[in-house]
Order: sequence, then structure tokens, then C-alpha cells
Amino acid sequence: MVAVDRSERGGHLDRMLTRPPHTPFDDCSHVMDYEAVDGLCVRLHVLTSSDDPFIAYIALGTPPGDNQDVSVTVYTTEASAAGVAHDAPFAQRFPLTAGKARRVLGPIAPIVLDGQAP
Repeated sequence: MVAVDRSERGGHLDRMLTRPPHTPFDDCSHVMDYEAVDGLCVRLHVLTSSDDPFIAYIALGTPPGDNQDVSVTVYTTEASAAGVAHDAPFAQRFPLTAGKARRVLGPIAPIVLDGQAP
């Protein structure tokens, strides 16, 4: 999970969050929105289809009372790359998922996937 200011990198994350809730991003097969009991609002975008050998999705979470910071988490069942250290950046450990996520995350991808500073 990486907390990213929604205005970072030209407001790309803000544009992602203000799309109609039933509209998946390009290259995403499904989308789901929900609000938890504690007020956390989450939007999930599925990155994979039934043709892929793994499941991956991006979760964008907005905590209650904080509309500026968004938690961005990429989940996957992809097997980690052989020979890559467990503490390596996500993109090195899960290259197929990172490739799919990079297309959706656009300019904030280096922050989320490579550990780059905002």
C-alpha cells in the first residue's frame, strides 16, 4: 500500500477517482466500488481476464475525513519472479502484474510500483 496525494503528477489519480463508478479503466475487465462500515471508500479495478494465468487488481482507497490522500494497493496471485529478492520493488517481483498496472496507473505508476518519491 502506498499513500499518494490525489493531485500528484498532474492530478492523474484524481481523474481516476472521479470517473463514473461503473466504468472500468482501459485494459481492466471489471470494476467494483464499496464503502466500508468505518467510512473507507474503495474502488477495485481488475487488471486480468479469464485468459490470464493469475488474478490481479488495483484497490484505490479513500479514508474517511481525508479526501486528499489515497491508498493505492496492487494485489496479485502471480508467482514472484525467480531469483528476485523478497524486498525488491513490486515491479521486479511481479513483472506481468506490474506491466498491466503500469498502463492503468500512468504517471503515478513509478510511485506505486517502483518506490519512487512523489
